[in-house]
Amino acid sequence: MIKRKKIILNAVILTLSTMMLGFVGMIFRVYLSNKIGAEGMGLFQLIMSINIMTSTFAISGIRVTLTRLVAEELAKGNPVDNIVKKGFVYSLIFSITAAVLLYNNAEFISILFLKDVRAIVPLKILSCSLPFTGICACLNGYFYGARKVTKSVGADILESCIMIGIILFSINTFSSKDLEYTCSLICLSMSISILISTFYLYILYIFDRNRIYKVKYCKEKAFTLLHILNISLPIACSAYIQTSLKTVEDILIPSKLRQFGSSNSSSLAIFGMVKGMVLPLLVFPSIFLASFSTLIIPEIAEANTLNKNKYLNYILSRVIKFTLILAMFATGLFIVFSTELSISIYNNHRLSAIVRILSPLIPLMYLDRIVDGSLNALNQQMKTLKYNLIDISVKIFMICFLIPRYGIEGFFLVLFISTILNSSLSINRLLKVTKLQFDILDWVINPILSIIISCFTVKILFRVIGISQFIISQIITVALLYFIFLLLFKCVTKRDISWFIDGFKQDIKQIDWNNIRIYKQF
Repeated sequence: MIKRKKIILNAVILTLSTMMLGFVGMIFRVYLSNKIGAEGMGLFQLIMSINIMTSTFAISGIRVTLTRLVAEELAKGNPVDNIVKKGFVYSLIFSITAAVLLYNNAEFISILFLKDVRAIVPLKILSCSLPFTGICACLNGYFYGARKVTKSVGADILESCIMIGIILFSINTFSSKDLEYTCSLICLSMSISILISTFYLYILYIFDRNRIYKVKYCKEKAFTLLHILNISLPIACSAYIQTSLKTVEDILIPSKLRQFGSSNSSSLAIFGMVKGMVLPLLVFPSIFLASFSTLIIPEIAEANTLNKNKYLNYILSRVIKFTLILAMFATGLFIVFSTELSISIYNNHRLSAIVRILSPLIPLMYLDRIVDGSLNALNQQMKTLKYNLIDISVKIFMICFLIPRYGIEGFFLVLFISTILNSSLSINRLLKVTKLQFDILDWVINPILSIIISCFTVKILFRVIGISQFIISQIITVALLYFIFLLLFKCVTKRDISWFIDGFKQDIKQIDWNNIRIYKQF
């Protein structure tokens, strides 16, 4: 009973912290866009693409590896100090190598690939944080494996708060219109926050280790770097491929926009508006899905292991239904209230057209996220990796072909084709593996009718009354009407509501080690 409560508590903490950091991340992104503009967001997004790639190399699968090894050894009653020490050595080798490579090649990367010298100083600053990124990942892996999620979550919250606090102070105190200077301040703030978070985790680890060693253990198993390499390298190689291709994609977009005829400033602004502002806004409501899937995916895995096919399809049908209901709600809001949301959130009316154009992709983006998680739970992770690699490869090809010819319209076309391709492959695989019947009436048509009626009723009603400026009131009213119409169309039943609520009361089984990365999204 104690173990069960501990697992549930960790899952709830993980869920709440994911949602909280998602909210904080969105608010921070809005603040940043208002301070540095669309061009600044574009430059910052490019810098972050390189940072994510080098951070992936610095971590090299050590978080997942240590989580697994620590959990296995603690379950046997064995000490894990040797594992963590080898993990430190592994992390330092990869992270210091990544740091040296990024620092020495920052100028080369900025001029040849990013085509913007303003990225040189920010990249050099970020390179100094990579060793701490590696050690931090190592310590996070230890605490996940020891099922002490609160300590990792606390460190992530501390890191985020310090980073945002330093950025707010530095931008307001040393404000400048020079984007290189501003991006350098942001990167310095990020580096300081990672350093503090790493030392905080290390202190917690020292106290935890001293407490654990008061308990009598069996003889410690001799672990070598080879043990860690055998587990971490396959994970790392998969991450290298996906991250590298994703980085190439981000670098190519502004470059191909310049080939179309856009200026450097304009191409960065377009890239920043789409990738740094609109897409994060469209996927923001899916933080609720991330929380729900964290709880429900282990149940899918258990049903599959026990060959409970009817129960498995019952779970999947409910998950897909709720996903599409949320997605249709978000789609309707962003299409009908695109102007109001763009102005109230980003104070930029130019974004409204982009929001309207890309909003129809929301159902496929949300569904693809849930389907990928479900496929991983069904031991189809290699298929998921294959589809993601196909998607990124096709996307890179289309970026090179369409954007130089059609500009921003080509960019939109790339996003549509890529999203449809990836989601179609994943959904088709899920239906094939599970023999699930897709209920297009209750999952698609009725929710679409419900949100159309709700949105336009509220829009007209508020305009007639003369209070159309109250956007939050309109959204709340739309949500209430939408729920009522879902009940009237029998898309949502009392049984569905009970199942959804009970889902948060179920015993939470352990998640596949490879799915732990779902939390690290801020």
